[in-house]
Amino acid sequence: MVRRYILLFFLLFLSTGIFGQEYTISGHVRDQSNGEVLIGANIYLKGTTTGTTTNAYGFYSLTLTSGKYTVVCTYVGYSRKEINLRLVGDTTLDIELMPETTELKEVVVEGEKRNSNIVSMDMSLDKLTSETIDKIPVLMGEVDMIKTLQLLPGVKSTGTLSSGISVRGGGRDQNLMLLDEATVYNASHLGGIFSVFNNDAIKNVELYKGKIPARYGGRLSSLIDIRMKDGNMKEFAGEGGIGLISSRLTLESPIVKNKGSVILSGRRTYMDGVIKMAKKVSGSDRINEFPFHFYDLNAKANYRLNRNNRVYLSGYFGRDVFSYSIGQTNNSNFNWGNYTTTARWNHIFSQKLFSNFTVLASNYDYLLNNEFTVGREEKKYAFEYSAFVKDYTAKMDFTYYLNNSNTLRFGLKSTFHDFNVGDITGRQDTLEFGFNLPDIQSIESALYLSNQQKITEDLTVDYGLRYSIFQNIGKATVNELDDNYNVVGDTTYGRGEIYNTYHGLEPRIGLNYVLSDNQSVKASYSRTRQYLLIASNSNTGSPLDVWISANPNIEPQVGDQYSMGYFRNFLDNKIETSMEVYYKNMQNQVAFKAFAQPQFNQDMEEELRFGKGKAYGAELMIRKNEGRLTGWLSYAYSRSMRKINDIQEKNWYPSPYDRPHDLTLVAMYDLTPRIGLSANWTFKTGRPLNAPSARYEYGNLVLPHYPGRNHDRMPNYHRLDLGVTIKSKPDPERNFEGEWVFSIYNAYAHKNADAIYFTQDRKDFFETRAMRTSYFTIFPSVTYNFKF
Repeated sequence: MVRRYILLFFLLFLSTGIFGQEYTISGHVRDQSNGEVLIGANIYLKGTTTGTTTNAYGFYSLTLTSGKYTVVCTYVGYSRKEINLRLVGDTTLDIELMPETTELKEVVVEGEKRNSNIVSMDMSLDKLTSETIDKIPVLMGEVDMIKTLQLLPGVKSTGTLSSGISVRGGGRDQNLMLLDEATVYNASHLGGIFSVFNNDAIKNVELYKGKIPARYGGRLSSLIDIRMKDGNMKEFAGEGGIGLISSRLTLESPIVKNKGSVILSGRRTYMDGVIKMAKKVSGSDRINEFPFHFYDLNAKANYRLNRNNRVYLSGYFGRDVFSYSIGQTNNSNFNWGNYTTTARWNHIFSQKLFSNFTVLASNYDYLLNNEFTVGREEKKYAFEYSAFVKDYTAKMDFTYYLNNSNTLRFGLKSTFHDFNVGDITGRQDTLEFGFNLPDIQSIESALYLSNQQKITEDLTVDYGLRYSIFQNIGKATVNELDDNYNVVGDTTYGRGEIYNTYHGLEPRIGLNYVLSDNQSVKASYSRTRQYLLIASNSNTGSPLDVWISANPNIEPQVGDQYSMGYFRNFLDNKIETSMEVYYKNMQNQVAFKAFAQPQFNQDMEEELRFGKGKAYGAELMIRKNEGRLTGWLSYAYSRSMRKINDIQEKNWYPSPYDRPHDLTLVAMYDLTPRIGLSANWTFKTGRPLNAPSARYEYGNLVLPHYPGRNHDRMPNYHRLDLGVTIKSKPDPERNFEGEWVFSIYNAYAHKNADAIYFTQDRKDFFETRAMRTSYFTIFPSVTYNFKF
């Protein structure tokens, strides 16, 4: 028996020598013009299906037997490149691609095209580059990544002007938004009209709507992975723009050419300064000052220590400031903002093992204060409310390219959450008062392992398992509730004491079966756990949102999503089509009882009710990425339902995010090399609405009667936006480019209902009227952008 094993081993060893030794080629793919790494670039062998893609840091690895190959590298918007290679040992092959606007002799721009959407595992995944986002017509000339995401199937705004989004029927707090891997808790400027993401600093965006990769967790609905630009490693460069309400400037420079770079990108609104200056120059008291402005700053530096080591340091800092005065009697100040910091070390242990070590910090805070004087006696009052959300994270991620059929990913992560729900202080003349809502501290940790395995030429499986654990930590006082959600006592825990633990497994699996070169079917299943939530009875969101965590009275939310899709390309892969269906069930969903008051409430848990949710739907999409005409047409049918104890008599009712029909057309057309046209039109079912159907009268009181939660709807929403971009004439002797961007928001001036409220008729006491508010009908804007 032993001899047989020895003989078998000998034959296997001999066959390896006969059929060829295996070697690995690895490296990075970069933009030749500025040195930026390209995420998701395709590297494959010409005439075969063997290939891979670069990871989030532009790194790839391929293991092959020795021999001669033609390596092909492609990326959307870049010229295709072919490299002849004789593989006789492990090889480092860094590849640089040039944007398609520049022609080089060594770049091949003809031949077979890469059908990456067919053969890849990507499903329920949308990718956007900063170039695509730049072309979308926008409100007030402010290019906005979040507003672009709202044009994709399965993504809906939680309010007309809100930066909050609902993905496949999930809540706005069920989206994990990462900027260079750091969590962004509030992505809104100006109350939601704009997002905090300056597109000049963004390289690309990936939205996962279905199976979230096993290395991520903590949210039920989606992952929005936003990556900042690294900075130009070749030469000093800059870009910026001057718009109606803000200006922005981005500067990039090598630290050492081809080894390191730095980028700084800033933006600030200036309507407050312009109006203040106009008032000062005119000397008129009739001009009202504009009491609001916001600013943000993105910064990032990176340096290649050597071929195997690279370090990054990036951060975001932004703030909204509202300050308003009425004479000497009323002064109000309100400001809120985010900061994130990411320190990262990329290390390549070998040509097969890639690692990433990261330390993160994230903060969202707000401060509201008001001072006012009342009455002839001039009694002075003051009020201040502040809160914050802070995260501190350490994580390790590894990618092991075992062979061309197996790519392993594994790692671990731990986050310390520190939530200050609110500190309230006040003063009435000389009498001071105040109270502090209890701080919430916890540790959320996870470890994961996943593998993308090519079982046959046509079948690929991506499977993984994530284990997460969440622990509440004292010092804390926890309420005890009875069956009717009434506080009947409390328990106090000491500082550092772990007083509650939740944990569980989160399996993920995806399948891709390639039917032919231009069509495939895919399916996936994903389980996720969410330990954090927003305690707010507003569906659209506000700067005063209060984040809380799971505790002995609030169990973590758990979601299971099943998806299936058919993908088909036409016209030599120039047109991509897809159809996906999904079903999602959610446990431990949280809602507020009627007329709840979560803010300033020390016993907030009395207001909460718990139950389950479900969402299902179908998404159709036609997309064209090449040629003078690009864009997409999408339609989504979806339902989102909830069943919560003590609400709607325990029956299913539409969730606040239930909008069944969603039709969107986005088109971009290059009329000439200098003139580009763009348009987007969207139609959506109106948002659910609580509308009174009757009323009760008791003496002089009129009490409305609501037959059920979200039983009515607002009118359907539709809007057309138009844009024209006019670029300056190219001048080889001048290193400067400029362009004018003209856009019209809501071009046919449709009065969409942004809000509906009910009020008693002034003339008829027995009549109730529904009043509609429309914030913007038609809004033209102009922006001047420049690069140097």
